Amino acid sequence: MTITQAVRNPVVPEADVDFHSKEFVDDPWPVYRRLRAEGTLFWHEETAQYLVTRHRECSRILGNAETYAQDDDFFTMLFGGLTMEGMDRPRHDDVRAIWAKDFQRVSLADQRAMIEDVVTARVDPYVARLKAGETADAVAGMTRGIPTLVIAHMLAIPRERFEEFSRWSDEMGGMSEGFTRPGPRGEALLEQGRVAVRALNSFLQDEIGKRERSEAGDLITRMVRDPFSQTGMTPQEVVASNTQLVFAGNETTAKLMAHILYALAHHPEQREMLRRDRQLIPGAVEEVHRWATITHRLRRIVRNGGAEIAGYEIPDGASITCLLGSANHDDLRWERSEELDITRQPKQHLGFGFGLHSCLGLNLARLETEIWLDRLLDELPDWEVADVDWGTNWVLRGPLRLDLALA
Repeated sequence: MTITQAVRNPVVPEADVDFHSKEFVDDPWPVYRRLRAEGTLFWHEETAQYLVTRHRECSRILGNAETYAQDDDFFTMLFGGLTMEGMDRPRHDDVRAIWAKDFQRVSLADQRAMIEDVVTARVDPYVARLKAGETADAVAGMTRGIPTLVIAHMLAIPRERFEEFSRWSDEMGGMSEGFTRPGPRGEALLEQGRVAVRALNSFLQDEIGKRERSEAGDLITRMVRDPFSQTGMTPQEVVASNTQLVFAGNETTAKLMAHILYALAHHPEQREMLRRDRQLIPGAVEEVHRWATITHRLRRIVRNGGAEIAGYEIPDGASITCLLGSANHDDLRWERSEELDITRQPKQHLGFGFGLHSCLGLNLARLETEIWLDRLLDELPDWEVADVDWGTNWVLRGPLRLDLALA
């Protein structure tokens, strides 16, 4: 699907927001609070898109794939072939089903020992540096590598290629910012990401060729040997699907871990609650994900004749941006919505998306993060944030650098 024009209902109020300003990326919450106070739907001239600020409306949009579609051309351009994120039913369901069982909670139990090994190998050396009196970046030194190495194991990537694999994954991460940022900075990020995608696609193409007769249980082999992939997917789609899995598995989980470190450093009483009662960890992970939010933007295109959002008629072909960071702070859904409370009664947030295109790997992300946090609380006394750099990526927001020291 391609948008051929910017389509605006002139009655919809306009929001003037610079999403790429340092002030916004460092602290987007006052802007979201102001927008919610002023309304639910806005027109954003710079991006020629409608902005949706509230949880109920965002959920309805993301849950209605018939009216609000993904841009399939975008995913083809991004990954070199169409992935399930850009597919409608029934193809979406057929492709998702190839890996669905591997990402169920029961199946992931078989990966627990591997994840624990990866976590230990990243946590223990980092903690030792802090205990020795060093101030060290937790992103580069600990969190960044965990999800990348986990998915590398699940894809059965040769160990001697782990370093390259991790670098490609990291360089792909900037593309989410590049697509929404005009000018030289955005173009540089996009070009770096495109080079990484081409390199990873080439590597995966070779790996796919090696797995065609394999009986192994890794994710690449699972897709290559699946009857639907052999008859219902192009070779480009098979490669692109594996590339997207690498991209999705790295960015959000690594950023969630960094957010947890930042949040618990600023809420030491809640960190102590977790240290004493590890049964609180799953709820704490969900609450930080809601409160901090990694994916701040999901985009959809109106189709099948137009739509109505918050009482406004939206033309067919219009582009809609769901502001998930704002929706996850919606005071109509959560009391004290802007406070972090790890004992909060759980309600579904939009951190993993919603509806047809909700995150396939959400159970893996939760398991990795829970294992990591449990290990960290065992090994690390109180920590404090010495410095933080939020970077310039508001779409997938998280610390670019997070310097920690013992408190």
